[in-house]
Amino acid sequence: MNQRWITVAFFVEGFFLYFLGLGIAKYLGATILWERVWIGIFWMVCLQFGGIFLLRSTSKALTSENNGRPPESPFSSDFILAIAAFASLASLTVLMIASRLFTLEVLLVTLLAVLATFVTARTIRIADIDRFREVVLSLGMAVLVPWFAFVLQTGEFHRFLPIVTLPVLALRMTMILSYQLSTYAHDLNTKNPTLMVRIGWQNGMTLHNLLILFAFVLIAFGNVVGMPLSIGLPPMAAFVVGSWQIWTMRRIAQGVKPNWRGLVWGGAALYGMVIYLYAYSFWIR
Repeated sequence: MNQRWITVAFFVEGFFLYFLGLGIAKYLGATILWERVWIGIFWMVCLQFGGIFLLRSTSKALTSENNGRPPESPFSSDFILAIAAFASLASLTVLMIASRLFTLEVLLVTLLAVLATFVTARTIRIADIDRFREVVLSLGMAVLVPWFAFVLQTGEFHRFLPIVTLPVLALRMTMILSYQLSTYAHDLNTKNPTLMVRIGWQNGMTLHNLLILFAFVLIAFGNVVGMPLSIGLPPMAAFVVGSWQIWTMRRIAQGVKPNWRGLVWGGAALYGMVIYLYAYSFWIR
């Protein structure tokens, strides 16, 4: 898949997840303050842009180092664009503080989001965490984005947040694993240390299937511990796609010629369907 389209999908994903968090707030009776919505979206987009350009800058530096070439100028165009994005982020943060939008909950979520961005961009190198950048990125997107949208409106946490976002997190990881399996041979040859390469394709395929099952167990468990059935049942419909993904993975493991496009788009469809069905269920009630 073209890297440009992956970047576009990254921003579209962020908007859907943000409105998932807003939907939870609306369902729980919060009045949606649209000036806060737009400030939050701009804050999220600045952080995403900064992380993307910073990752490009650090990736180029690491590639030069690994190939024995002299390092490029630290003030590359990507680095300058990252600084501009983070400067805009700082300005929005000052505006949020001046508007008294920073509760303790908002502060905690934003600090975690910034930390996740710098870890994913390889700026902060923590040995044990750096090996699982995909997990950190998924936490930042599937968990922190809806939480940020919610706490910016309400100023507090709610038990619905983990009930909804943990299965979404698991399905985001399955989407990543299905994509990385399709590029496994190329990543192995180019020594690109993706999560699938690090854990091995057999372990990766098993993890993919277990995460799908785990996600729907969590959705079902949420229905038991307090999520209304009108909210929790619609996402269960996506299990049809999840079953197809598991079946496809099992056939690939058995040596059947893979349909990579179907596998990758199936993973994205499964992830997107659960987000949409949750968000739609919250917004219409």
